[in-house]
Amino acid sequence: MTKICETFEETTDFLSNRTPEKEKIVTALFFEFLDCFSSLGAEKLEYPKEFQNDVKLYLQGHTILKKKFEDVEIRYLMLSDFYDFCRLTKRYMK
Repeated sequence: MTKICETFEETTDFLSNRTPEKEKIVTALFFEFLDCFSSLGAEKLEYPKEFQNDVKLYLQGHTILKKKFEDVEIRYLMLSDFYDFCRLTKRYMK
């Protein structure tokens, strides 16, 4: 998860300065987050239910969530929430 947070920091201005390169970073991080989060054992229960449910349903192919996360801005916002959560809970520190 640390690598995801470190790489996410390269995109903190994504919404105000969106570039194709940053879109690629956000998309790659989103799928890395899905893989990483889904592989967590009991630790994932320490994360908000929103992460748990969205990842689970997305990976199950839930049509509405798949459509929702086609939007790179929505992917970015989820990663931003994850990053903020990690910082607030001291799971990640600069």
